[in-house]
Amino acid sequence: MTANNGNIKQNRINIDAALGILAPTGPFSLSFKGFEARKEQQLMMGNILEAYNQDQIALIEAGTGTGKSLAYLIPAILWALETKERTVISTNTITLQEQLLHKDIPLIEKTLNTTIKTVLVKGMQNYLCLRKLSEMQQESLLLTPQENEELDKISAWSGSTSDGSRSSLPLAPSQNLWERLSAESDTCNRTQCHYYQQCHFFKARRQASEAQVLIVNHHLLFADLVYRAENDQAKDAGILPNYNRIIIDEAHNIEDIATEYFASHISQLDIMRLMARLASEKGGKVNGKLPLLKEKIISHYRNNFSPKVSSIQNRLTIDLPGMRRDLLQHTHEAFKLFAEFSKLAHETEQNSPTENKLRIYPHHQEHVRWTQQLMPSAKQLNDSIQRYAQGLKAIIEDIKQLNDNALDEQIKGILFEINALANRLGQYATAISRFTLEPTPVNTVRWIESQPLKLMVNTSLVDAELNITKTLAECLFNKFSTIILCSATLTTDKHFNFIRKQLGLTKEILGDRKIKEYTYDSPFNFIEQAMLAIPNDLPNPNDPSFIKNAAERIWQALLASHGNAFVLFTSHSMLKTCFELLEQRLKDNLYHPLKQGDDDRLALLNKFKKTNRSVLFGTDSFWEGIDVTGDALRCVIIVKLPFKVPTDPLMQARSEAITARGGDPFMEYSLPQAIVKFKQGFGRLIRNQRDRGCIICLDNRITTKKYGQFFLNSLPKCQQVFIPSNNLKSCMEDFYRRTHFLTKKMS
Repeated sequence: MTANNGNIKQNRINIDAALGILAPTGPFSLSFKGFEARKEQQLMMGNILEAYNQDQIALIEAGTGTGKSLAYLIPAILWALETKERTVISTNTITLQEQLLHKDIPLIEKTLNTTIKTVLVKGMQNYLCLRKLSEMQQESLLLTPQENEELDKISAWSGSTSDGSRSSLPLAPSQNLWERLSAESDTCNRTQCHYYQQCHFFKARRQASEAQVLIVNHHLLFADLVYRAENDQAKDAGILPNYNRIIIDEAHNIEDIATEYFASHISQLDIMRLMARLASEKGGKVNGKLPLLKEKIISHYRNNFSPKVSSIQNRLTIDLPGMRRDLLQHTHEAFKLFAEFSKLAHETEQNSPTENKLRIYPHHQEHVRWTQQLMPSAKQLNDSIQRYAQGLKAIIEDIKQLNDNALDEQIKGILFEINALANRLGQYATAISRFTLEPTPVNTVRWIESQPLKLMVNTSLVDAELNITKTLAECLFNKFSTIILCSATLTTDKHFNFIRKQLGLTKEILGDRKIKEYTYDSPFNFIEQAMLAIPNDLPNPNDPSFIKNAAERIWQALLASHGNAFVLFTSHSMLKTCFELLEQRLKDNLYHPLKQGDDDRLALLNKFKKTNRSVLFGTDSFWEGIDVTGDALRCVIIVKLPFKVPTDPLMQARSEAITARGGDPFMEYSLPQAIVKFKQGFGRLIRNQRDRGCIICLDNRITTKKYGQFFLNSLPKCQQVFIPSNNLKSCMEDFYRRTHFLTKKMS
């Protein structure tokens, strides 16, 4: 383990003295009226201080209301003040990042009468690139009226913004335009850029290098970890400034995010967007980096072309556009064949007609349509990509050979970006060739995925790592002195076995590395505040009549709660069906139905919070990371137990690996995953001491299957009722009457 450097061992925090900060007579209690000293919070803080002092990994499950953010922020701040050593705090949601930065850390600074430099670090593509903005302004004659209107607004904002971050932009830019304006690692020429000193991204990085606490999201953390691993960053900073202590909040997401991050993913849309940045035709106009380059050369030489310049112009006018047309055609043809092959395989192998992923097995790669259609088409696409990329690089080289310093100064940023995009095209070609021509490697699962969009079906080719434990050990767990993983949902059936196994936190992977486990229940009175109601006479979720019956029970529950409810689904198709069955009835009775997909997540949530009698129908992203307090949310309906689709390629392959070693994939993998998700859904309801409400589970497997008890055992102790569905409404109404006094309590 490359954990300890220099004098770190001599710097220790006095745990007893530090815990006094949160004691009943400590600074927080004395400074803030109503601050409640919580035993669980103090114990958790002590665990984290010990992990800092003893170079440990700590797994901590802390129920809602424990106050876990203060419990880990105070140690990070005390450690920075004592040792000058930086801590990275990684979260999965923006909501938590903003809470830490704007609420919790200022509170600690005020209480301890100190200051700590804290920076929220964002990925590069969150920042406006001033060079790209300048080039696009020069390209305005080539843009459509809509693009020019949006560009004008961004240009006006660029003159007043202090941080250049997309989040401070007063409009939501189109994805295509922002991709062409945002900073990117491979299109950035750093100190060689004319705008380097003004660059918003590098300003932010300079601020980060001066900070003692960095707040990041999980994706950025993994980007930095991988960069360090690939570049052997022992002394120099990676994407983030150097650090040796990491706190990962919302850590139950780590396996999924790491798997996604380490996967290879190439789609038809990826290629089309990249090509559009080089050159695209809209509204009868051609825009992009190549047309801009052409205009710059014409303007510079004023049509007084030498033979070499004429050759370059001819290739920009004739050769490259022809290659581009061929490449777009070959892209369309190849990905159409991938989509057709996937559809054919689903039909002949009798998979679900709604399945959008086809796992690739050896027999698929031996199929006549794969060998005689897909492989030649993929090779043709590969050749077309390589030819276009080589053509781009040849143009760049020939322009350099002109030795025209004045021209070079005008177009060096454009050429740098064209070269970077050509390199990306080469990477795409390699990925397509590997996917189509090479056998699936060991410990890898490969699939074709289709995603319906407004104007097309986007087909993707994915290679994902099956077992990420060794990668995590190499990049994360063996590299840093202290690693805290915390969440309200890390355990299943009261133990950490599942997350330990999935992340490789085992003796087999990490040897003698110290790993500690701690569990703290929520301080809220769930017995008084929450009721879990389970109708015991509904059909099984696989029964064709389930959706219609579930919709009726949802309606009864909403009548009892008067709306202000989340209805959580495990699939978009079931959500859509239930919404269609209930939408008009809800509107006729003055409820306000909201459906995921009709607006962005934050806008939907804001409407829900502000509008009484709202009902929000949501899937995956509404099961967690949502904080609605008070009577705005008084009912959560879980329609089905959140088992992942068993035909999902990753689920299949990981289940097969467990079976191959003699294990039980359902008990070891599917069930624990579902329990963690179920706990997240349950946790949406009770967020403070005044909250109250009902959680309804319409899946009868929680009572009819032996494994149902594992779900129930994993929840906080609350009222549980198992009743005929006809009694659901009256049972809920009785609960709301009995608990109405909670809404009147003062915090």
